[in-house]
Amino acid sequence: MNNESDSKKPMKAPVIEPGCISCGSCAFNAPEVFEVTDRSRVRPGADFEKNRALIEKAAAKCPVSVIKIQK
Repeated sequence: MNNESDSKKPMKAPVIEPGCISCGSCAFNAPEVFEVTDRSRVRPGADFEKNRALIEKAAAKCPVSVIKIQK
């Protein structure tokens, strides 16, 4: 559950848990944050705070629900 204090904290790097099927959905929804090669990865140097809404969308759209947002 998000509340006002959560939205003011700097966002931590999203985690891609085991089970990723490398479908590319995350990279499609948040290309500034995710890349897919042999597996999905978080891009080095990605600005999580700037891309918070896209990261949340990518996590929600992941077909195997392996993208986790750290609180």
